[in-house]
Amino acid sequence: MTVRELSREEANDLVIGAKILACGGGGSESNALDNIAKIYDAGERFTIADLSDFNETEHICIIGMVGGGITEEDRKHVEGRETILREPMITAVKELEKFLDVEFSGFVATELGPNNSVVPMMVAAQMGKMAINGDCCGRSKPKISISTTRVAGIPIAPFSIVSKYGDIQIVKTTVDDVRGELIARNASRLSGGSVSVARCPMSIENAKEAVIPNTYSLAIKLGRNIRKANNRGDDIKKTFTSSVPDSKVAFEGKVRRFSRTESGGFTSGEIHVESTKGQELKIWYQNEYLLSWLDNQQFVSCPDGFYIVDSKSGYGLTPWEEDFSKGKGVIIFTRNAPEIWTSKKGLAIFGPNAFDEKWEVYRESSSLL
Repeated sequence: MTVRELSREEANDLVIGAKILACGGGGSESNALDNIAKIYDAGERFTIADLSDFNETEHICIIGMVGGGITEEDRKHVEGRETILREPMITAVKELEKFLDVEFSGFVATELGPNNSVVPMMVAAQMGKMAINGDCCGRSKPKISISTTRVAGIPIAPFSIVSKYGDIQIVKTTVDDVRGELIARNASRLSGGSVSVARCPMSIENAKEAVIPNTYSLAIKLGRNIRKANNRGDDIKKTFTSSVPDSKVAFEGKVRRFSRTESGGFTSGEIHVESTKGQELKIWYQNEYLLSWLDNQQFVSCPDGFYIVDSKSGYGLTPWEEDFSKGKGVIIFTRNAPEIWTSKKGLAIFGPNAFDEKWEVYRESSSLL
């Protein structure tokens, strides 16, 4: 048995590590810490388990938040609206269970990230279930259609979408995962920028083909080591590379400029970092770090891990906050993507070519270029 109860310190370390490994996205760190406090202050704990701890005929689903940047026009849709549902994710799970006439034994994260890693553990604790020690990306990604379940042929539907304002939807079927993403994304735009989604119901047998295992364990280890290294003044680069297998330092420098636009349920922009030798690294993100160019030559890109940390503390940085002030020192680490993403189908879904059109649209409108 590999069922493991997490101490409160381990839960907090997971958030530190997951924020780094998320590649800039994965939900709010502050929301994650609030959710940890909610569970542990009530005398409960998070529990994680491997897929091998379940019977192969048991069922799980992916749960997570969907959303991102919205316009002022989008915000007007919820002006003055009252919050009806205090636990919309639990409602999303129960509605999907009711529709399928099945009870889920556990939940798996849509991605590795601060809050989207905590959500399955929180809901599992509230419902007397378990969270899976793994996720369906290995990092964070901007769309739920970018998922290892899609590579493995596990359909997104049926899925549920629930807003805190009381909207409840069941999508019985959809043409494909891309259409499913559009449906959920538009729901988030109409709901203040975020909705709770339960999707990809699957047996444990099928989940073994899709879930990237032990990512929670890795995040806890990294978070703990970075926290201790920061407190002791240890070398951040050595701490990181010894904590994350096959990782390496790709670039060091200071932030030259940063841009951010919020539209269509996404937060997009560029980060320009200059090294002491005068090299320039340009990073394009859409919720997460996706593409980069070193001195205008293509450099690191998705689906590989692309981790940006503060050069002094080693803590992760995100384009969603005010983390990239001019002159801030940063270190960029990289790591090869999990094997499932390196297949022809995986690269078609989450390789750099999947973002060519989005990048071109951004480039045409960017004031930085």
